[in-house]
Amino acid sequence: MAATLSDSADLAVNPTFTRKVRVALVTAALAVGQETSDITLDYYRLRRALATNVLANTEAWTTQFCWIVASVSTITNTSTDSDIQLYVNANWSSVAGAGPAPA
Repeated sequence: MAATLSDSADLAVNPTFTRKVRVALVTAALAVGQETSDITLDYYRLRRALATNVLANTEAWTTQFCWIVASVSTITNTSTDSDIQLYVNANWSSVAGAGPAPA
């Protein structure tokens, strides 16, 4: 567990962590881009727009998601790939401004 905010900040800029988040981010963007849900609903339109933006400017979005994932207290430099992917996926709709999934 990251002991302090300073530890989380160090993790967010760690090159190994950054590479892992970048791959998790592209993986999520590709999956969201293939969603077949009703694109006329804002929720899905916003999620897909983020996917398009991530793939067009992966570097900038990687930086943002590194800070988001590193802020999770259970994430460390030794966290598994699946843990990192989980938190990228879990924050996708929030970052997209999509709100909760439609019922």
